[in-house]
Amino acid sequence: MTAMLKEELFLGVDGQPHQGNFKVCEHLENLWWAQSAQRILDEGLPADAVGLLFLPMWDWATPLINVGRKGRATGGGKLLFPVRRDYESESIIVVTSAMTALSVSHTASGMGYFVTGEQTVTYAPGANPEVFPRPDYLQVGETLGALRVGREPEDKIVSKLNTIIQTANTEHLWLGLYSLIGRMGKKIVVRNQEAFNFEANALGKQSAMVLDPIDVDRIVDEMIYGSSKEIEKGKLSASQRLIKCLLDPSKGIGVDPKKYIADSLQRESFRAVQRALGDPVQGTQIRTFAREEGLSDYEQIAEGFTKSTGKLVTGDLVQKAMELSPSVHANGCAIEALGDTI
Repeated sequence: MTAMLKEELFLGVDGQPHQGNFKVCEHLENLWWAQSAQRILDEGLPADAVGLLFLPMWDWATPLINVGRKGRATGGGKLLFPVRRDYESESIIVVTSAMTALSVSHTASGMGYFVTGEQTVTYAPGANPEVFPRPDYLQVGETLGALRVGREPEDKIVSKLNTIIQTANTEHLWLGLYSLIGRMGKKIVVRNQEAFNFEANALGKQSAMVLDPIDVDRIVDEMIYGSSKEIEKGKLSASQRLIKCLLDPSKGIGVDPKKYIADSLQRESFRAVQRALGDPVQGTQIRTFAREEGLSDYEQIAEGFTKSTGKLVTGDLVQKAMELSPSVHANGCAIEALGDTI
């Protein structure tokens, strides 16, 4: 049983970035810069620091892998998807007065691509002391040639780094990614409820298998902030884990960031809805087996399921799976009542 969101279709025009991914990538790029900014401040600026170069995190290209219908542009054509850049250096280069022609190498991988490139950065009096070397977006493999960075006082460099950190945490993490995850998560939770309701109807249940809006909000909040157990143990929440993976070049997620977020939320939300309804981990498999085999006796289902899958289940576990019940808060409310909450 799955309950995914519909693919976002036609979000952009031919030869332009997929807009849903473009916004997510902007948020991630700023968080990436903030990580570097914090490390630079922790280590301290070089005595001859004069300016800052902010390296781009993404190239954009027509995918060489299948991304489904969401790769289609409005009016026909194809959209561009993000290809992640990785550097051996920090994502922010502290330019010094002794810097004449520093070479910065990168690899760009994803969407079926793997390319390498480099560009140079030089201290040039009179040039802009804070350089963001990109137009609206870079095509995969595109370079910007030699970059010139000017001079500004050390206190302004420190102030800029602190601003990057603050802006990333407010605009791009809390107001950006967490807000997006909250909206997507709530929709996915409701879709999973509908899937459980379908199973309940297949079992002849009369009551709607639905969670109260209180439960929906609680599940989404726990995905963002963490459950009480996660907070108590100092563990990352589901959202923090997925953002950490998106920022980690070693993870190689293999899909576009928006899809990675949706897939991660689907897994977390499905199990959260199961827990809220008291459904065992194997609940869906047990009900599917019972329905396909035409069985209703719990012991027979347990014996047959164990033989068929090699997973040992008891009659009591089967009973929990077959006797799904609504949330304690639901009181028979219908799925339609949740419409305004998403």
